[in-house]
Formats: sequence, C-alpha cells, structure tokens
Amino acid sequence: MGMDNSYAVAIFGIPDFEREMVERIFSVSQSRDHVYRIVDQAELDTAEIALLDKSDADAAGRYDQFQSQRQALPTVLVASSGENGCEYWVKRPFTVTRMLGALDRLVEEQLSGADRRSAPEAPTRLDSPAPAGINPGTYTALVVDDSLPVRQQVSVALRRASITAEFAESGEQALQLIAARRYDIVFLDIVLPGKDGYEVCKALKSNEKTRQIPIVMLTAKSSASDRVKGEVAGCDAYLTKPVSLEAFDKTLCECLDPPPTFQSKSVGA
Repeated sequence: MGMDNSYAVAIFGIPDFEREMVERIFSVSQSRDHVYRIVDQAELDTAEIALLDKSDADAAGRYDQFQSQRQALPTVLVASSGENGCEYWVKRPFTVTRMLGALDRLVEEQLSGADRRSAPEAPTRLDSPAPAGINPGTYTALVVDDSLPVRQQVSVALRRASITAEFAESGEQALQLIAARRYDIVFLDIVLPGKDGYEVCKALKSNEKTRQIPIVMLTAKSSASDRVKGEVAGCDAYLTKPVSLEAFDKTLCECLDPPPTFQSKSVGA
C-alpha cells in the first residue's frame, strides 16, 4: 500500500492486552481503502490520528501535552458514547467494525484530500500481507474459539511453525474477519456464541472466494456423528480437544502446501 492511504495512529491510554487487539484489527485494514498502523513513542511526530482512552488520567495528561506542542491531531475517543461534543468515538469491546468504522469516518471527513505531510512507510512485518508474487515465508491462521486458554494454546503451537495467529471469539466475528482479509488456514471450534462452527464452515465452503481455505474443526466431542457433521459441513480436518502436539503438527502438514517448518518440538508459553 502506498502512503496516500496509510495513516499513522498514536495511542494514548490503551492497556497492553487491548493494544494487541487494536494491532490485529489494524492488520485487517491492510486489504481496505484506508490502512492504519500504530506508531511508537519514537515516531509520535509522524502521527496523523490519535486514539485516546481518557479514563487513564496519566495518558490523558500525556495526550494534552502532546497536542499542545504541535498541531492538534484529529482524535477518536474510547467511550460508551460521544462525550463533550466528540464526533468520533469507539466503544468497548473493540471489534473490526467499531474501530475501523470510527477511523474511516474521521479520515473521510477530515483527512481525505487534505495536504498531508509525507509519513514514512510502515515497516514490513511478518504478520502483514505480502505483496502479490512474494512468498512471505509464513502463513496466517485464524483461530475461532470462545475459550481464551484454547486460543492461547493454539497460538503457541502455531508459533512453533512460524505461523501468525489471529483470533475470533464468535462465528459472526470470524466471518467478518475472513471477508476482510486472506487466511491460509482456519481453526474452528464447533460450539460458539451465535453461529456454530458447522454453520461457519458451511458458509465458507459455499463461497467461491473462501472455499479453498483449509478448515480444521476443533471440538471436545469425539463421536462419529460429530465427525460426519463436520465432513458434511465441508471441513478439511477434525481435531478433538485436548489436541496432542503430534496430531496438531500432522494436520498442519496435511493442510498447508508447502508444509511449515517447525522451530522446536517443545511448546513454551
């Protein structure tokens, strides 16, 4: 993406665990009209947008000081609703639609067509989509499970294979993410809030744009009927939780071409 549609965002007051969520949401924007990236402390002078959580008093103070030292940045406020006349705000929990919707509206109303200062290109990251025709050397997986321990376990196992993991906690969120960017493999729990794994699998396999994505069903059930349901839905593989590392690695090698290279047989946190 060229710099004309890439916007640097300075974050004030977002805790680390939510910052990781924002980073994942911003990675989705790589395939959209407006691309967003977080700038660190050393790059604050390149920021064009601020994302502020005023509930953090220290961060709000740093934000006010920063704004006073330079031309004021257009700001998206983290709030339950617009407050103090703020036009652009996003509420928790952060989702792709909420976060990118607020940023897109700000960009389109305040920054599109503006005489923007030249911002440096975002550094290349392993979890960013590679330009067409370039082998990134890694795959990107979407892990769909409403259990945090399961998401963490799968993430660690994927990391051994140099596979970047992104996450969804519901079937609807998974479909939203898959519609916005490309994934090389999907790990899909059967029991999910809203649409279950079978419904999500059927939706992906019936769509010409997504039917080639390998789908691995994850479930605590192990009956033959459950496996038949997964096969009918179109899944490519079926793993029963708790999943052994050997079975997990074997499934990766069967679903991905070329198969990944594993860094180590030990799984660490």
